[in-house]
Amino acid sequence: MSGTCKKRRFMSHGGDIWGFSRKYNIPVEEVLEFSGPINFMGPPPKAVEAVKEHARLIKFYPDPNPVKFKETIADYAGHGVRAENVLLGNGSIELIYMITEVLPQSFKAVIPIPSFSEYEKAALRVGGKVTFVQLPADFSIENTKIKAVTTDDTKIMYLCNPHSPSGKLYSKESVMDLVDFCHKKNIIFSIDENYIEFAKEGEQNTVAGMVQEYENLFVIRSVTKFYGMAGLRFGYALAASTLIDKLETRRQPWSINGLACQVTMAAFSDKKFIDDTKKIISKNREQVVEELSQIDGLQVYPSTTNFLLIKITNRKLTSTALKEQLAKEQILIRDCCTFMGMDDSYIRITIRSVKDNKILVEKIKQILNKNS
Repeated sequence: MSGTCKKRRFMSHGGDIWGFSRKYNIPVEEVLEFSGPINFMGPPPKAVEAVKEHARLIKFYPDPNPVKFKETIADYAGHGVRAENVLLGNGSIELIYMITEVLPQSFKAVIPIPSFSEYEKAALRVGGKVTFVQLPADFSIENTKIKAVTTDDTKIMYLCNPHSPSGKLYSKESVMDLVDFCHKKNIIFSIDENYIEFAKEGEQNTVAGMVQEYENLFVIRSVTKFYGMAGLRFGYALAASTLIDKLETRRQPWSINGLACQVTMAAFSDKKFIDDTKKIISKNREQVVEELSQIDGLQVYPSTTNFLLIKITNRKLTSTALKEQLAKEQILIRDCCTFMGMDDSYIRITIRSVKDNKILVEKIKQILNKNS
């Protein structure tokens, strides 16, 4: 039935612009893409130039041990991180799956929800069992509640900071309380910091620098979101050298493509792009929040990232129905009903240009008015 959420065991991801294009017969370049939380400004100009400059390298196998690249990543991460603390991945997805391969058989995983579905899939893939902890209405982390569900069989705990799909930034203090708890119980703490660069206070709240002290800490990042390079498929993890050494033995040969090193280093050096992204995303986000908050039937959650979580309080309209009506306008949004722990009253939108944002806000306003 139209407008009814099709709940899946594992949610579909945002950003499936190709599937949307096929389903609604809309050319990809004509789709207004608000579902995938990827920087609308990316990729950085210096990264594009690096692709052109180093294109000739695709005739060679990638460097199996790009020392300079790891040093660049360590410098970029800061907080005392060294090259020996860096693990490369084919996007953050490879790293999410790789960390489960060092766990014992029949382990249990703890996942606060709603969250990214791949954490669960990675655990189940190697025989793990998952315990979910429902986050409260404001998506804050309740450490006591999370700790309470762990058992002797719990071997990994997952967290996304800033949180997706809410955009909430958790404090370093609250995160480290969980890391320390897990450390004492021999539980790996896997934290996804894919959106940390968007957050104004991201540098103060990253736990990247703690990998030297905690061998159970696994910090995951990528160039997909902030740098707008989803197609490059490059991510990296920060961890203690002892954990890195274990994981390197699980790596498939040449999983990092031959251009990833040069393009990522160029992106990290594009200071103008970095500064512009932070300023423009922040400014545009504030404007969209103000405009959406004036529409009856919507609740907009505060966000530190390049996306906004919105609750439809007008129950005459479901998230799926809103998505389908916006699709007729060639607009793609994220229907959050397929997130574990969420119902069909939530949508997520990515912050784009002022022009695109105004189109989306106006279309949402029109649809809500029709269903008031």
